[in-house]
Parts: sequence; structure tokens; C-alpha cells
Amino acid sequence: MGIAIIYGSSRRNGNSEQLAKRLVDGFDADHIYLSDYAIHPIQDYRHSEEEPYPDDDYHHVISRVLDQEKLVFATPIYWYGPSGLTKTFIDRWSQSLRENKTDFLARLAAKSAWLIGVGDDEPHLKGIPLVQQFQYIFEYTGTSFEGYILGKANRPGDILQDDAALAAVEEIRKNWQA
Repeated sequence: MGIAIIYGSSRRNGNSEQLAKRLVDGFDADHIYLSDYAIHPIQDYRHSEEEPYPDDDYHHVISRVLDQEKLVFATPIYWYGPSGLTKTFIDRWSQSLRENKTDFLARLAAKSAWLIGVGDDEPHLKGIPLVQQFQYIFEYTGTSFEGYILGKANRPGDILQDDAALAAVEEIRKNWQA
């Protein structure tokens, strides 16, 4: 079972990363830090003459994601949604849809996915728009959305005090080991 963890934080060792690492500890996992790559915003060619897509790291990153069986998106909750890094990466899926929609959707439909969102301002309530956004994304792509963890934390390490988030991690780990 290969797992791709897609880290959307601009800060290393933040709370969403700590929770994700705890989740995949001991499993075969590809740790993908979006902040390590240049992924440019999508160029919208739907109503204009098509030009080349940005020459950046997107194809490298999406191929790593598509090579795994399970996907874990780990992002801080920013303004009730994912980080800009995460959103830009997902926006670029539109490029993959234009390049080969059938193959791209078939590969995503063969995957299962989880979401980790961490915030400080009532994340169990105000993180719901983040969860809904991923539900719609995975519904469109046919990806099996298996669950999410919303954690409460601000300063690095605070997530280790969120007993509910830590218990949710252990529950998913037990299901993976079964």
C-alpha cells in the first residue's frame, strides 16, 4: 500500500505535517512538500487559443501522486479552505483533464483519499467548508473520500494536545493495518 502525503503548508514541521507524519508512521509513504516545487497557477485556455502550459514542476508532482494507492492531503486551514499551495496544485488538475481526461480520471478513481486540516479558530466548525470542497473534488474525480481529521492548533506542536485529532489518526491507522 503506497501513500502519497501532499503537504500544503509553507512551514516545515507545522501542525498539519506533524499529524500527517503520525498517521503514516511505519507505512510506505511518499512525502510531497508542495513548498519544495514551483507549481504555477493554471492558465485557462477554455475560451482562447491554447498556448503551452507553464514549464514547472507540476507534471513531476502529479506523477508521484498518481503512483500511489492512497492520498493524504495535509493543509492548514486558511480562510476556511486549503492553503494556496494546495489549491494551486489542485487547480492544475484542470491541465491534466485537458491533456488526457479519461486516463487522469481513471487513475484518480482507483484511489482512496483522506484530508487533514488544522486551524485555530473553531476548526471543527469552520473547517467544514474545507471538507466540503474536498468532497466535491473527489466526487468529480471518482476518488473514494474515506475521511478527514480536523485538528485545533496554532503554534507548532499544539496539535499534540488535540486528543480528538490524535484518536482519529489512530482509528485510521487501525483500519489501514486490518
